[in-house]
Amino acid sequence: MASNESILSRTTNVLWNFPNETSALRSLITYEQYIMIMELSANFGTVFAGVGVIANLINIKTFIAMGLTDGVIMSFFALALFDLAYLISALCLGIAVIFYIKELKFSIHFPIEPYGIFMFFGTCMIFISVANVLTTTFLAVARCMCVSRPLQFKHMFTRQRAVTIMIIFAIFSVVIYLPILVNMGMVQKFDRKFNLSRPSLWISPQRKFIKEIVWMIIDMIFPILTQVIIFVCVVIMINSLQAASKFRQSSASVSRKLFNKDETCKNDYSKDSGNMAEKLTRKDLMVIQQVVLISVAYIICNTPKIIIGFGTVTVPAFSLEGAYSKLYMSSNGLRKHFEEFNAAINLLIYYKYNTKFRSTMRLTCPFMGPTSVED
Repeated sequence: MASNESILSRTTNVLWNFPNETSALRSLITYEQYIMIMELSANFGTVFAGVGVIANLINIKTFIAMGLTDGVIMSFFALALFDLAYLISALCLGIAVIFYIKELKFSIHFPIEPYGIFMFFGTCMIFISVANVLTTTFLAVARCMCVSRPLQFKHMFTRQRAVTIMIIFAIFSVVIYLPILVNMGMVQKFDRKFNLSRPSLWISPQRKFIKEIVWMIIDMIFPILTQVIIFVCVVIMINSLQAASKFRQSSASVSRKLFNKDETCKNDYSKDSGNMAEKLTRKDLMVIQQVVLISVAYIICNTPKIIIGFGTVTVPAFSLEGAYSKLYMSSNGLRKHFEEFNAAINLLIYYKYNTKFRSTMRLTCPFMGPTSVED
């Protein structure tokens, strides 16, 4: 039985990346129940990640075929790249957990410790998600500025600036998590359970202190700040969409009334309506719709992380060592699936609200069938 408890302590670290102290966990969940939770989380996560990888490969292929000619398409392209990297890491993580389950259930061993592989890809997922969040926030802020001040900002977000900003986001994401990365690695270690030496996870004693600081930034301050910024931008963009819709309806109504009036009135109205149309073209409206939906999906899928973070800070029992450890573990498993879903859903948004993306995708992906006349 002592052997099972030792394995359970390692298993807890594998799935949730929590500390080693699991005394509270042992009194609330059995070894068999925990293995079942691991299996369900790994299976669902692997399926979500696999579907998401395929979806983002289609996104990338389609954006390249469309031509990366402006800042908007370049930003969508970068978001697809970051999502792809995140989901590949999630897929590898899920496979590593499946291999680790085999070690736990059947006492077989592999040449490389799956636990260490899991930790590596779990770490990759965290810093890649930072780039995803920054890109989503940038898209929301850029569209919001173009909507609220179209004349000042319409031509400000160029392709070159978008490329520069995306590179900065990628570098920042690695740098902010670099202190964690340099304090872990794979080294040749003796595994007493299997009585052999193999590459296994090494963690520096300083990693826990460093991780607490980085966690406060990445899992608390950063998600809340971006959530607020994106929420404000979404409200502004939705109001702009509603205003544009009302303008189109009223302009159509007035146009019918002016049809039989004198030419001067018609010309004056045409000039005014033309000025309004310049502010929000049909293409601008489609981009806003896509950004709004991407932002709303992020807000929904990011909310569990914020709730769990607040719970951990305000309710000490809501932790691995506390009385609510089982709820804490389950919540974190669900949170990961939300993030994977958020990284995989954009294909449907682009296909629904981007006519050029839809028609290009049908041309570049033979399985989609021919482009319809409506497109």
